[in-house]
Amino acid sequence: MPFDEPMHYRLMNEYGVLWPFWADDGKCGPGQPDLPPRVEAAVRAWAANFNDRYSWESGWPTEGEAREHASQAQRLVEILAGLLPEGDSIELDLWETDRRKGL
Repeated sequence: MPFDEPMHYRLMNEYGVLWPFWADDGKCGPGQPDLPPRVEAAVRAWAANFNDRYSWESGWPTEGEAREHASQAQRLVEILAGLLPEGDSIELDLWETDRRKGL
């Protein structure tokens, strides 16, 4: 069995992206990383919320929505860290929270 290099993932939203995982060499394809259906659905819902609610001009509609989105992201990263194969890692790139006052 060949040795697989550890993967380092970033969980990061981007406009129009429904699978918000990125690797050092670019966007990950669906199923990378491989997640249980329930976790995959939560990640997709988190990305869809960004696409539906975040405005490139003004950010989140409210500070509360910005905080809730960030909180959900933190929970997802904690869950993902426990699901990834040994040696793989995940980090959160939450660039969109600075578009609303107070964050």
